Amino acid sequence: MQEGIYIAASGAFKQEKKLDLIANNLANLGNTAYKRDALLYKEKQGGFRSVLDMQVQPPRLFPEHPQGGASYVGVSGFYTDSSQGTLKHTGSTLDLAVEGEGYFVVETPRGNRYTRNGNFILDGKGYLATQEGNRVLNDKNKPVQIDALGGQITIDAKGSITVSQGLNNTPIGKLKLVKPGAPENLSKEGNGLYRLAGGGEEQAAEATLKQGFLELSNVNSVEEMTSMIATLRAFEAYQKVIQSIDQADDLAVNSIGRLA
Repeated sequence: MQEGIYIAASGAFKQEKKLDLIANNLANLGNTAYKRDALLYKEKQGGFRSVLDMQVQPPRLFPEHPQGGASYVGVSGFYTDSSQGTLKHTGSTLDLAVEGEGYFVVETPRGNRYTRNGNFILDGKGYLATQEGNRVLNDKNKPVQIDALGGQITIDAKGSITVSQGLNNTPIGKLKLVKPGAPENLSKEGNGLYRLAGGGEEQAAEATLKQGFLELSNVNSVEEMTSMIATLRAFEAYQKVIQSIDQADDLAVNSIGRLA
C-alpha cells in the first residue's frame, strides 16, 4: 500500500481526536470554572509544536505500516488551558471565584481533590461543601464548619471567614487555597474536580477570592465552532486524499497492468 495513504490516515486520525475535544468543550460551555482542553500533536519533520517535536511511531496507529521516513502526524495527548474565565456576579454569600492561579481543596471518598468551582453550600451539619457534598478544607486540612446562627458570613480576598452578628465578629478559619507544583501532574476527574498525581502542592499566595462571584468556563463558543468547522473540512480533505490514492492504485492494477 502506498505511503501516502498512511500519511493521510494519520492526519485524519488527529482531526478525529481534535473533534472529540472540541465537542467536549462545547458540552461543558455552561459549567462553572470549566477549563477547555486542546490537542497536542507532533510531526516527525517540522513539527507544529517544536517543543514536542519528536519521532512518531506509525505502527502504534497502523500495525501494517513499515518503518519509513515520511512526515506523519501523531497525537501525543491533550493539555488543559488553565487561563482565567470571566467572573460573573451572583450576589450569593457562598459563591466564591478564584482570581489567579489557585484551587480550593475538597475532601472526597477518593481522597483530597482540587477545584475552582466555588458554587458552595452549607450541608446539613453546617459544613461548607460543593454541590455534590464534598466538604471544603481549611488551611489546617480540616473541613470548614460555619455556625452562622443568622449572622452574616464574610469571606475576604485571602479566604479568611468571619461571621458577623451586630458588633460581634467571630473568626471561623481560613480556606485552603493551593496550586500544583507541577501543573502537568494535574488531571481532570469530572464534576469540576482535579487530581494531583504525586502531590507537590504549593500555597497559592498570589491568588485571591471574590465573594458573591463565580468563574465561568473559559471556552469561547465562537472560536470552538470555528475550529470545529475547520477540523471537519480538514478531515474531509484527508478522506479525499485517501480516495484519490486508492483510485490511482486501482487504475494502476486494472488498467496499466493489462497493457503490460
